[in-house]
Amino acid sequence: MANNYSSWPVDKLEKEIIKIKGIIKTRKSRDKKEALAKVMAVARKSGFELHELVEGGKSAKAGSAKKVVRKKAKARGKVAPKYKNPENSKETWTGRGRTPLWVRGILDKGGSLDNILIK
Repeated sequence: MANNYSSWPVDKLEKEIIKIKGIIKTRKSRDKKEALAKVMAVARKSGFELHELVEGGKSAKAGSAKKVVRKKAKARGKVAPKYKNPENSKETWTGRGRTPLWVRGILDKGGSLDNILIK
């Protein structure tokens, strides 16, 4: 059913535009809800909640339209080393972050962090 809009008066065309924009808004909203439901179903089928998958699990709960704003991390000063490798005194560790391989090796052999503590 084709309309010949060229013969319509401007006020009728403007009313039609408003009506069409409303239909588009409604359809987009419905399509978005359907897509979200599908994505949530896939996440649950995989054993997750959607918010656990989005932004590494740090986002807002699923279904929330709020924008996630990340806070800037506070600058941290240097931390003095807390542990020293007994086999190589140049290798040290503060006790923060990822455990170095040499520390893991000592712990795997039954050693203790107390044994490598810098006094």
